[in-house]
Amino acid sequence: MPSVYRLAFSVVVLSGCSAPAPTPVSIHHISQSGQGAYEVSLAVSDAGLAAAWYDTRDGNPEIYARRLDPDGRPTGPEWRLTADLQLSYEADVALLDDSLVVAWYDRSSDGRLESRVGRWARDGTRTWVRSLPVSSPEHATRDTQARNPLVLVRGTTMFCAWIEPSADEMSAVYGQWLDEDGQAVTPPARLAPIGDTTWNLNGVLDEAGRPWLVFDAAVETESEELFLVRVLPSGPLVLQLTADDGFPSKYPDLALSDGRVALTWFDERDGNREVYLFGGSLDGLAHASVSARRVTQTPGESIGAYVNWNGGRIGLAWSDDHDGQHEVYFQPFDQGGAPLEPARRLTDNTTASLIPAIVPLADGFGLAWNEDIVAERGDHETGGRSEIVFARVE
Repeated sequence: MPSVYRLAFSVVVLSGCSAPAPTPVSIHHISQSGQGAYEVSLAVSDAGLAAAWYDTRDGNPEIYARRLDPDGRPTGPEWRLTADLQLSYEADVALLDDSLVVAWYDRSSDGRLESRVGRWARDGTRTWVRSLPVSSPEHATRDTQARNPLVLVRGTTMFCAWIEPSADEMSAVYGQWLDEDGQAVTPPARLAPIGDTTWNLNGVLDEAGRPWLVFDAAVETESEELFLVRVLPSGPLVLQLTADDGFPSKYPDLALSDGRVALTWFDERDGNREVYLFGGSLDGLAHASVSARRVTQTPGESIGAYVNWNGGRIGLAWSDDHDGQHEVYFQPFDQGGAPLEPARRLTDNTTASLIPAIVPLADGFGLAWNEDIVAERGDHETGGRSEIVFARVE
């Protein structure tokens, strides 16, 4: 059974104030890589909790997944989902009934990119794997490259979105609906233009089951700004969320609940990378950059912010390196984006704690991230030393 680590967190105000005495929180190891495990994704539903990530233990980046209990303890072995010559990155996991659906992208030795999505039964048996976009007898797909896919599940169907880089025209975000067997329900659709610096795509389904996607892009802007795409029956609706101020606004994440929205990102408008949060009505999202709250105010960089809802509370997690290396922080907010308590520092160790995923669990939240030995970090192919861990906060 994987080890359970009890690391200290402190309730801190991220403006440099001293912290009170540490309070213990249980942190469980999810991966047993022995090499490099990175970019964890979490999914939760009535069927349980699952994590997926990419892992270099096999001498090649491959996608791994594992089932967890409500406290984040593994309930079975790690599953290696890919085993080929391609380099596999950036898993995004969802639950469809009692099975796992995972999207990721491969890079071949000649640099070609291919996005894929697959389904695995509860015992880890592969059901199917498809390349994106998925063709059908009615709609043949063109030869294309694709990266950074995501998958969102609605009943027995799923929506996949991905980025198509292009040397001949502006790169774009595409999307497509698939059925539970991975067959095309709709042809792939071009949703929004992006720039070459877009490397992150996040999304959710609203109460009507319609996708909302967020990303950063330099599209007719001086630097990267935040964009939202709502995928409607009439076609995509694209909205720029942050003003063209010349300062990068990067890596947004979005969560919806009962007609309200939470949006987070990191921004360089203050001369440093700081985390921002907007919480409010859907109508207010158009003015998110004006009414958003600056969450962090530290001399270090605050990055990797992710957000979710649990009832009327917003849970926000991020990484900050103002103490010399990155540590994971968590803070709850009310539905209007006002803090309910000071930020909690969840880690205090010798490794860099990076890019937390967050899901609602019982009355609190579940977080997973990677603990990275930066001094042993290799390149993007061989990796370094890093493991995936999990913590539950109330």
